[in-house]
Amino acid sequence: MNYSDSEFPWVHIETFGFEHGVPETVIGCLLVDLRGVDLDDPAATAELAGRDGKDSDVVQHVMASRMAFTRIEQIVGQAQALLDFNARKNFTLRVLIGDGTGRTRAVVVGDAVAEILTARGIPTEVEHHHLGIDTRK
Repeated sequence: MNYSDSEFPWVHIETFGFEHGVPETVIGCLLVDLRGVDLDDPAATAELAGRDGKDSDVVQHVMASRMAFTRIEQIVGQAQALLDFNARKNFTLRVLIGDGTGRTRAVVVGDAVAEILTARGIPTEVEHHHLGIDTRK
């Protein structure tokens, strides 16, 4: 299917933090849990603590993880498979990507997935639910 002719996004990616709750959802979404996944956590590095997934140093830190590209490509593949199924019914695919706080790894991965899907001609939008929440105590 040619998605690039569409005037609306076919994929809606939402990043969030599990500690704040999963975004309300109905059927037809892909839920990705990054807690415990082998992606380096920027919060565990003193010089990155308190920064979010829009910070270039945080993006580099997460993307330098040994399995980062493999995980991202897996999510893209799953999203494309579900999208192809949902497109026949004219449904937008929701992809929920969560980590502990929703400020770092989920944001980096969500933006990377959106960039790849967009480059493949699939209109995609991203919403970061917990990006602006400061979790420092």
